[in-house]
Amino acid sequence: MNEFDKQHTIAKWEELLRKPSKVTESREFPSWEVVSKRNIQFEYNPKSVSNSNVVSFFRKPLGRAVVGGSVLSLAATIFFVFLLNPNSSETNGTDLANVSTAKSSKEISSPLKVIVSSIKGKVSVLPEGSSHPVPLVKSYQLASGDVVITEGSAQIDLDFETGSWMRITPNSEVVIDLIEKTNEAQSQKFSVKKGKLFASVSKLSKDSQFVVQAGEHLTQVRGTVFSVQFDGTTELVAVREGSVAVGDLVLSAKQQTAVKLGEPVAATASPVNAKEEKELKAFQTQTVLARESKLYEEHARLELVRLEDGTEYRGVILGQSETHLHFKGLEGLIEIPIQKILETEKIR
Repeated sequence: MNEFDKQHTIAKWEELLRKPSKVTESREFPSWEVVSKRNIQFEYNPKSVSNSNVVSFFRKPLGRAVVGGSVLSLAATIFFVFLLNPNSSETNGTDLANVSTAKSSKEISSPLKVIVSSIKGKVSVLPEGSSHPVPLVKSYQLASGDVVITEGSAQIDLDFETGSWMRITPNSEVVIDLIEKTNEAQSQKFSVKKGKLFASVSKLSKDSQFVVQAGEHLTQVRGTVFSVQFDGTTELVAVREGSVAVGDLVLSAKQQTAVKLGEPVAATASPVNAKEEKELKAFQTQTVLARESKLYEEHARLELVRLEDGTEYRGVILGQSETHLHFKGLEGLIEIPIQKILETEKIR
């Protein structure tokens, strides 16, 4: 059973478990007041454990046995260490530290959660190591190495646990090269083999990366709303908010660049065309609404926090301390200084 089948089966089980059976719905169960007044029919009387059944393996005083055993163990350890590695005294401490650090880093690496938020039309995934694509379903969790394929007019939205959002448009093929996280950073790399994707990337930490490969060039992001399109000969990158780097060229808000295979990246950017600007704006609006709906489904409310400088946060107030408001926004958990808050408002 592949990963897709496992997740599909689990989803079916969860749906069945959420729905009570007809027998359960038809029966009447006694209330706690009734149950609490019933006489106890079966009392629990645990058997007493005797403390006299003590087995000792020591035939001489404990202190002498422990000391003697410790000395013999230490001697045996030293003997085997030098027998197996006669040059152990020359071991470089720095190398051992590096190995320890690498092992520690490897242990804390884990997959970054990226799930299917919505699907329109026929969308399939080709899992890494498989030669047979399978249909994608909502809530499917993607993994590094997966290839997402949209056919005809189909499209798919992906929801990242970091707060980022991605849309893969019709007639596209996108490789999920790497989605991984550690305690300090996230690595997110994608390849557009054909077609187009939109992305709204939440602010990245210093060591995190969000990279899209299309054609011969990498698009590197720090936190922005942008699109990448590739038709096999030309790569088009457009930005609505924030900035991205295409080669040595940095694109700012409402700028784009087109690069043909075999040609260098232009020295200067050009303004985003009207059609691309309209599509980027629509994607950004739909992304905000989708995130808000997700928060509302989770908490059954939605609030707005407005600061004195005009900044607004949309999300859910989780609680507060003496100095900060604990808030879950569209890009994750944040703490807002109470002294900077002008007002709060319930949206839904």
